[in-house]
Amino acid sequence: MRIGYTHADVYDRESDYWQDIEDAENAQIEAQKNLSKGATNDKQIQKINQNQITGILPQE
Repeated sequence: MRIGYTHADVYDRESDYWQDIEDAENAQIEAQKNLSKGATNDKQIQKINQNQITGILPQE
């Protein structure tokens, strides 16, 4: 029966720990991008709807 961890065991656990942190950070960045993209789309839709209500054509 072995007690304790080898250097390789500790390294693997530490690598997994940092990988989990990196994955969480990447997921958070992706979620933020999606929120920003959604907000931009909402603003564009509101502008289109407002133009339809007022009959103003957007200037390009």
